[in-house]
Amino acid sequence: MSKQEFLNEVRARIAGLNEEDIRKALDFYAEAIDDRIEDGLTEEQAVAAVGTPDEISGKILMETPLPKLIKAEARTKPSKGIRAWEIILIVLGAPVWLPVLITVFALGLAVVVTIAALILAVIVTIAAAGIGGVGAVIASLLFIIRGGGMTGLIQLGAALILIGLVVLLFIPGKAAVLWMIELMGRFAGWVKYKFVSRRRGESTDTTYVQTPANIDTVNNEEDENA
Repeated sequence: MSKQEFLNEVRARIAGLNEEDIRKALDFYAEAIDDRIEDGLTEEQAVAAVGTPDEISGKILMETPLPKLIKAEARTKPSKGIRAWEIILIVLGAPVWLPVLITVFALGLAVVVTIAALILAVIVTIAAAGIGGVGAVIASLLFIIRGGGMTGLIQLGAALILIGLVVLLFIPGKAAVLWMIELMGRFAGWVKYKFVSRRRGESTDTTYVQTPANIDTVNNEEDENA
């Protein structure tokens, strides 16, 4: 496969993304191929060393933020009217699919909100306990200075125990927060992976069509190589 054929296939698989993002991605891999050619590889060997168009396009899509992928999907999907019988089926099926859709959305939202609430609760609890412990130590010292005696010492001991517990809980609390954040990240990554996988599956049979913008890109790259 030649360099230009490789770039054309990658462009076809990431069609719909912002043109500037597409240009940056293609420029990056064009430069990577050129570097390998300068190292002594043939053009075909350099292209093969970079990876297949499917692998590279998948990497580009996975590195693209999900909102941009959704916009790209909307751009590549041809708009078509809904037939009358399709409207009838949608209306008749609403008692079935609408509750399911609402339930799925509610469950997803509930999971995200629950994890976010747990993260916030852990942070607030540890912070409040720490601040309360410091405040209790200061209050106990003042009480002792004013002649609080044994009562002040007991309060000071309790305050120091509270601070000690905060210190002990800080490390597992931090680990718990990081784990929950990672869990949310994994869930978002899974959603993105499914979205990209479906898009890559649909774009496998896509043929590259040279629009004026694409032709300009090809000509510019050929001029640079010359």
